[in-house]
Amino acid sequence: INRALLANQRAIAKLFFNLMKSEMKRELSHRLKWQDRVKDWKLIQKNYVVHSFREFMANEEIQNPPTVKTEMENMIKDQILLSEKRLKFLQHLGSDLLPPTHTKAEINEWYRSLVNLN
Repeated sequence: INRALLANQRAIAKLFFNLMKSEMKRELSHRLKWQDRVKDWKLIQKNYVVHSFREFMANEEIQNPPTVKTEMENMIKDQILLSEKRLKFLQHLGSDLLPPTHTKAEINEWYRSLVNLN
């Protein structure tokens, strides 16, 4: 009877071991499947975000915003006006500039007015 009990105990232990082994294999399989699904989901989410961003950036208002265009036009107009003022001032200096007749104070005043234009 003792031998039979020991044999039964070994058989039960072996069955339990095999059951635990198959259960661990099944859990590992499920975990690997889950990790694959998570990886696929992350890839889908990343592709969606990239696609949405590309669509957003392809929008005409984003690529050529009207406020930037208006601001550029205003800056160009201001630059043209400033260039015209500088040219008039330099022409005025050129017409009045005779080397021996001007004093140092007049030349300093011209320089200050030129600096103020810039």
